[in-house]
Amino acid sequence: MAPKLSRLRADEISNLLEIVESYPVIWNANLEDYSNRRVRDEQMSQMLMELEAWNMKMDKEEFKVRFKSIKDTYRKELRKVKASKKRRGLVYTPRLHWYEKADSFLQKVVCTRSYPPNMEQDPYYADGSLEPEQKEAISLNKKIKTDVEAKRSELLSLSCSLLNRCDDAVDVLAKSWAQEFRNLSEDQQIYARKGINDILFEGRLGTLHRHSVKINENSIEQGKVSSPNLVLSLETISNSSFDD
Repeated sequence: MAPKLSRLRADEISNLLEIVESYPVIWNANLEDYSNRRVRDEQMSQMLMELEAWNMKMDKEEFKVRFKSIKDTYRKELRKVKASKKRRGLVYTPRLHWYEKADSFLQKVVCTRSYPPNMEQDPYYADGSLEPEQKEAISLNKKIKTDVEAKRSELLSLSCSLLNRCDDAVDVLAKSWAQEFRNLSEDQQIYARKGINDILFEGRLGTLHRHSVKINENSIEQGKVSSPNLVLSLETISNSSFDD
């Protein structure tokens, strides 16, 4: 277990913030060089040397812990200020000696509700000391991103499958019939739909034969369905009485 660090005095924190502000690549995730480890390491070394000159000697790991602690404290105070502005009455005034200095440059990078986009890569957040709500937010964002990517992949795969599928003979025939059906008038579509449904029904029962369909016959046998212009006769003859 790492030894507990001694607390910095208010004036020491003010001096630390004064120096840190001069090295924005260390704390501003919006800068292009923020993701450049070489540049950040160089800036870190220079900053630690300057801190040592102010009698605040510390290594990289100690600085990370101290600076994170300062940012967490500042964030809590900033939340109080913002919350008080939404209520009627006096606006909350932080009593921290170094609050104004921190607020002058950290407010644009420290969020009170959401977290920096590079939060998971930021070494100041990589020490396992995230607050529970921060961990939950990261986990939720990962899950949403994973679910969206999985759904997109599934839809893309389905689209490719449909595009690459070749129609078989039944598909071609059905499309041909569909086109012919569209060319019929509305009342003729009604008769055609009923006739097709009747044929398919008898076919499912296995009772169709070559004489099952009779269209517009002058003589209508008993039990057949007729219309003024169309006769669709489905003869269902049992195996015992039918002799082709």
